[in-house]
Order: sequence, then structure tokens, then C-alpha cells
Amino acid sequence: MIELKKITQQNYKTCIALTTTPAQENFVATNWYSLLESLYEENRYAWGIYTEDVMIGFLMFSYYPADETYSHDSWWIERLMIDQRCQNKGYGKKALMEGIAWFAQTIGEKELRISAVKTNAPALHLYEQLHFVRTGEEIEGETVLLKQIK
Repeated sequence: MIELKKITQQNYKTCIALTTTPAQENFVATNWYSLLESLYEENRYAWGIYTEDVMIGFLMFSYYPADETYSHDSWWIERLMIDQRCQNKGYGKKALMEGIAWFAQTIGEKELRISAVKTNAPALHLYEQLHFVRTGEEIEGETVLLKQIK
């Protein structure tokens, strides 16, 4: 079972200690950097991904108002990572499903975006399994995908 728990003063050090494999280091920002963003930038929701009361990953939602990149406001899953010791066990998919359910129930917006480095085939495949569709857009060299929330 996967559970999302807010990052707090009690668990942030555990979150920071989670790591990707060396080959994945360019795929996602470090958790400490993401936590700084969640503290100092508005509309960031940082979650620890837990199984059996053990944090195994990190997930962060972010809101961006319309700007020169997007002509409309947009919500993103800006970070998703599973600790290298816990990968390839289906946790990422389950965490995304939990996160999408939270987003639909709590935020209530109709669109959710996510992006991945073009060479991160496992991530792109996972996102497409969960009905994110490639938009043809790129942001900072990453492929953008969009999910319509019902």
C-alpha cells in the first residue's frame, strides 16, 4: 500500500536522504532543492511517498500562472522520485495514482502536466500508462505530457 504524507519538520531529513541511481541524477532535481522550493515558492505541495510507514520517495505538485511559456495557468507534477533501493517494484505508478487522486479531489483542476527528460524512457512509458499524453511541447529540454482530470 502506498500513502502520501506531507513533508514536515519530522520527516524532511529522511526525504533529503533518498537518492536516485547515478544514471538518473540528471532526470530529477535533488529533494533538498525541491523542499527549498516548496518552502519559498507559492503553491508547492511536497509529499513523502510511504509504504508500511517507511518513506521511499518524493512527489511535488506545483502551480504556475500564465507566462511567456504557457498562455494559461497550469498545474504540474514537478517532482517524482523513488529511492534507488525501492525502484522497479511498482511504487512510482502507485504513488502517481495516489497523487492524481489527491489532486482531483483537493485541487479540482481539469488538467495536470508532467515532464521528463527525453532519454528517460521508463518515466515516459509510466506517464503514458496513466493516460498522460505528449503535447508536442518541450520545456527546458524535457518532453511535456498532459492528463485530463475527469
